[in-house]
Amino acid sequence: MTICISYQNDIPTYEQIKMQIKAQILSGELLPDTPLTSIRQLAKDLKVSVITTTRAYGDLEAEGLIYTVQGRGCFVKGNADAIREQYLRFIDESLLSVAEKGKAAGLTLEDLHKKLEEAFYGQCN
Repeated sequence: MTICISYQNDIPTYEQIKMQIKAQILSGELLPDTPLTSIRQLAKDLKVSVITTTRAYGDLEAEGLIYTVQGRGCFVKGNADAIREQYLRFIDESLLSVAEKGKAAGLTLEDLHKKLEEAFYGQCN
């Protein structure tokens, strides 16, 4: 599990952690029942507070992406495909909205593509 934190980013640290773990689960990089790095170890590795990693893991559990086994740690849940489908539907809807707003603002497809690349790659270059 690889996580890159940007301290110049406006996105809170716990959210960056959550988003990156979520992306690894939904892409299939982290398979069902894979153990995650412990909350304390992840906090130490990223040089953040345990509260920060606890919040990220708590949010992931609330979203149904991971589960906790008392005394053993956190693991990837097996329903990533269903959640991925929900995300794909949301992405499709969001892209339609962005395209409409981009056209209304006079942007070209190239302009929108550049903005998407900036958003996509902006976190950990």
